[in-house]
Amino acid sequence: MTSPVLPLKARLARIAPFFRTSRPGFVLAIVGSLVGALTEPAIPALLKLLLDRGFADRHLSLWLVPVAIIGLFAIRGLAGFLAQYGLAWAANRGMLTMREAMFKRVLDSEPALFTRNTASSLINTLTYEVQNGANQLVYSLQSLVKDSLTLVAMLVYLLYLNWQLSMFVGVLFPAVAWIMRVLSKRLHRLTVEGQHATDELAYVVEENVLAWRIVRLHGAERVEGARFAAVSGRLRRLAVKIVVSQSMMTPITQVLAAAALSAVIVIAI
Repeated sequence: MTSPVLPLKARLARIAPFFRTSRPGFVLAIVGSLVGALTEPAIPALLKLLLDRGFADRHLSLWLVPVAIIGLFAIRGLAGFLAQYGLAWAANRGMLTMREAMFKRVLDSEPALFTRNTASSLINTLTYEVQNGANQLVYSLQSLVKDSLTLVAMLVYLLYLNWQLSMFVGVLFPAVAWIMRVLSKRLHRLTVEGQHATDELAYVVEENVLAWRIVRLHGAERVEGARFAAVSGRLRRLAVKIVVSQSMMTPITQVLAAAALSAVIVIAI
């Protein structure tokens, strides 16, 4: 079984072979992300053209306005759909291959595997952790590819418009990268702790389901209830911390972007 505490590179090296048959989905997702990224600078460029030549000079026919705007957003929507579909196809195909390999390992494994791991832990790994891990890996790749391509496309467009002010905005990147690095490490640590807490909670339930006669015979209902409540409370706190860490990224990044945008506007004026 793949341990959740392995380094990122080691986990990627173990998971990558299961996604070899998913290459068509990744190719489709990359193409869709590339087209979608190209539409990002095309939207302000089109609006600039419509505002300059449509309202000021009135040299554009009225029918071109809805055709251009609707057509551009239709292309953007189709590209987003292709990217999402390609990633979903790749994730589910890789997840199927991974589950088959892991279940085959369970069938052929030595008895020591079942003594080192609880039944609930093995079940949780095969049913939930594989799905969550595959989805997180694939959709993290989507965010990385999509955001990177969008950043490059927008940066090229900004450099075309005004390279002096665009270079000034570049000072924002180190701060954003540092914040993302710190929050990503915290999020990874909380996710690993959440997986362990989920396994522990499942083990408590498994013990009480399988040994319910012993629990009632010794009157241990209150003890087991307190044990279950303690693990559930820890899992709840970890879930809240994960949401807090995820939610902090966007507002902090937006504040930094607003500061850079304000400085650009002040300098431009």
